[in-house]
Amino acid sequence: MIIHYVLPEPMYKYYTGYPVMIGQYSDFPEHQERRAKGQLQEANLHLVLSGRGYVLDNGKEYALEAGQGFYYGRGLAQGYRTDPKDPWEVFWVHIADEGLDRLLNGKGISSVWMFTYGDVPKLKRLSGSLLELASPGDRNEVQLAVKLYELLAELAMSAETVGTATMLDKRARMREAAEYIRTRCTEPLTLLQMAEQAGFSTYYFSRMFHEVMGRTPMEWLFECRLVVAKQHLMSTGWTIKQVAESSGFSQSSYFIARFRKHTGQTPQEYRRLYNR
Repeated sequence: MIIHYVLPEPMYKYYTGYPVMIGQYSDFPEHQERRAKGQLQEANLHLVLSGRGYVLDNGKEYALEAGQGFYYGRGLAQGYRTDPKDPWEVFWVHIADEGLDRLLNGKGISSVWMFTYGDVPKLKRLSGSLLELASPGDRNEVQLAVKLYELLAELAMSAETVGTATMLDKRARMREAAEYIRTRCTEPLTLLQMAEQAGFSTYYFSRMFHEVMGRTPMEWLFECRLVVAKQHLMSTGWTIKQVAESSGFSQSSYFIARFRKHTGQTPQEYRRLYNR
């Protein structure tokens, strides 16, 4: 089966990424591509849904299977092929990339990014939705851009570079730790308690948490407490001291200073604005 759609240029020119061509191959043992540097001026994403194939990187072929994929930034030389004995079912999309470098944190700029995602059913749902939206008929460019962004953001957050698949478990554990902190943020949590809950040393936990969540555990704890405090300011008549203590802050002066630095308002000003 070969599905191949060419999409018209969008009316809006500033989407983070927009599909130029999109398709899916299955039961196609001849599928292979070789492109010279500069030949393709769009980004190129492939998701392996079943079967097996190979991607060329610096003269070496790497095998990819279901739940894995690869991404070439625009202009890169490309080489990939299916395994003729076990042809892959592969979803692909060429993307006009206004802001993909930032979204993907630089992956695929200088060389192909090969990744493991693992949740094949979710990949099939996301890719299937894109194919459906791209099929001829009443194409909605906003929905196409949004669904493509959802897929790329999911990969940016959860996919791991091939060769570091063991990181998937560590990422999951960091997200579990983040949820643990969120649900207990009003308690007097320490970094040691957080690290022990995750099963790591404080140093490794801090480094890994920052890598996964984009902030330190203590920054995350503060953000979670701030959300609780805002809710109290909006919905209660408590004193600022009561709001601070009920949100996990031991000192109201510290709470006021941090609140103002983060929001640009004092807690009283925030309350006057939002407490109706």
